[in-house]
Amino acid sequence: MPRRPVPGKPLLIAVVVAAFMLVEVLPAAAQPVTELPPCITDDLREDAIKFKAEDGVELPGVVLGSGSTGVLLASSSSNSSCDWLPLAQELADDGYQVLFYENRDFRLRDVRNAFDQDVLGAAKELERRGASSIVAGGIAVSAAAVATVAGRIPGLKGMFLLSPYRAFYTRTSELDAVRGIGAVQVPSLILVPEEKQPQDAPEQVDAEEDLEAPNLAEQAREVADAATNATLESMPGELFFTTLDKHPDVRNRVRAFVRETLPAPSFLDRWLGPIAGAVVLLAMVVAVVVVVRRSRPRRAETVALD
Repeated sequence: MPRRPVPGKPLLIAVVVAAFMLVEVLPAAAQPVTELPPCITDDLREDAIKFKAEDGVELPGVVLGSGSTGVLLASSSSNSSCDWLPLAQELADDGYQVLFYENRDFRLRDVRNAFDQDVLGAAKELERRGASSIVAGGIAVSAAAVATVAGRIPGLKGMFLLSPYRAFYTRTSELDAVRGIGAVQVPSLILVPEEKQPQDAPEQVDAEEDLEAPNLAEQAREVADAATNATLESMPGELFFTTLDKHPDVRNRVRAFVRETLPAPSFLDRWLGPIAGAVVLLAMVVAVVVVVRRSRPRRAETVALD
């Protein structure tokens, strides 16, 4: 005797399959959206942008300044915008187009910690905005990300890496700063703190020891040794130079490196093209006016003779 179908079973199966496909195919649709931190004040939010990382994740950022010489400040943690803000404003005042951004939300499934994808997306956004030459920099893991993808950053002219990791591996990110920096010829500045954490903040040292992180100076030295054109310097500062607002000497060293590596266009350089174009256009208008005025009497004279 044939078995009778169970009522509603096909519908139940269809619902289960659809739910499974929704979870697997659209993992990022309902994901948390990364936002700029409160340190980005209302006046700065006028320069806020949205751009896509190389893998399509949308990230918020800020662009200060304009022009064909760009500086990319790569994010290494949440609220990185606050860490980079003082340096970004100074570089913009120096005449550069500066882009810095926030890391993707760490709650994103399957695409968390893709620092290299974020760097590439930011670099392409700078290029889209007219920066044909770029100096890129990062701190710790984002420094490793910049070095890893250096060969793929459009118009790269130099890198500054603050306390760079030599490598960083997760399920979604494989960063190899040693291999990456060895594959390019651009000048690089590598900075590390010359002193350990202060004695009055032992919990920070313990946190690093719990992570069993190798010596930062040692890692930076390995990265510098792999480069063909790198300068390794030690400067007073905190473990990762994250609070750059408290380290004007570090900011000034980075600014000097950027100016040496990629001089910002002068006022004359910026306006020479538009001025020349305006002069040519004015000359053409004057020429047309002269020709028209000279032709009028001849026509009148021809009519009179007839």
